[in-house]
Amino acid sequence: MSPYKKAALAAIRLVAVGCIVLSICLYLPDIFQLLSHQRPRSVVMLVIKAIPLVAGVWLFWKSDAMAEQLTRDLD
Repeated sequence: MSPYKKAALAAIRLVAVGCIVLSICLYLPDIFQLLSHQRPRSVVMLVIKAIPLVAGVWLFWKSDAMAEQLTRDLD
């Protein structure tokens, strides 16, 4: 594996993990609210907070192909 592909792969995976951690941080107040036996505010907000999670998982899953495509011309 070329060093350019390794760097691109690391950068893409770092962004993906950042999206996943952001989504977890956004969900923490709702988790604590559920643990205190209160209902979440709205389902729409829960779906909106899930967007970074889905994007992060998709980026992590496609990171190898994306890194290959980004570094194809550099080899």
